[in-house]
Amino acid sequence: MDIGRIEIKLDKRWELQDLSVVTKEYVQLYSFFYVLKCVNEGLYVGLNFSTYPWGGGFSVVNFFKSSYSLTPEAYRLQVSRIQYASPEFIELTGVIAVATDVSILVTSLCASALAINKTFDTIVSSYHKRRLGQIKVHEAESKLRQEDIIFIQQSIKRLSSEFNLRQDQVQAIQKITNGNELVQLKMLLALYRRAEPIQEQQSSGKAQL
Repeated sequence: MDIGRIEIKLDKRWELQDLSVVTKEYVQLYSFFYVLKCVNEGLYVGLNFSTYPWGGGFSVVNFFKSSYSLTPEAYRLQVSRIQYASPEFIELTGVIAVATDVSILVTSLCASALAINKTFDTIVSSYHKRRLGQIKVHEAESKLRQEDIIFIQQSIKRLSSEFNLRQDQVQAIQKITNGNELVQLKMLLALYRRAEPIQEQQSSGKAQL
């Protein structure tokens, strides 16, 4: 994989808490897309996150921690330089193709932030009304009603489209969830929650990927 320079342009309105978005959410998104890239290239065969209970936030946290652990140190994001005099920027090194995937996601969210936020809220509201969070993922096949299955499938398709995910990325998500659509939906909802703070920075002009 090609390692290169990744520049995040800043403005002068940054606060200390803004850096936490780069050090936490951006790193998690980067690790997520790194794993998808590896799966597409035939690595991590048999990787299966559907074995997690996915009953709450603990599984989500562990999923992103595992994604980071699966990213070899040589391919992890490294800080090269931070400059807060014009032009302001954070310079990182990492896999260019993976950083590009993160940028595509964030840019897609910025392009229609209100619409995607409404989509997310609508899906989450229906998700809770259907009590899908109470269904154990390994029992999903036998416990889900047909109307719930249709809702999950449509939600996955809608989120994948609005996130501008490529078909190979969608297929990689299917592989790492062993085809479990309920886990796929949970994963995409978690992805949005981590991309939204970066989207807000970019939409406000604080940062530009």
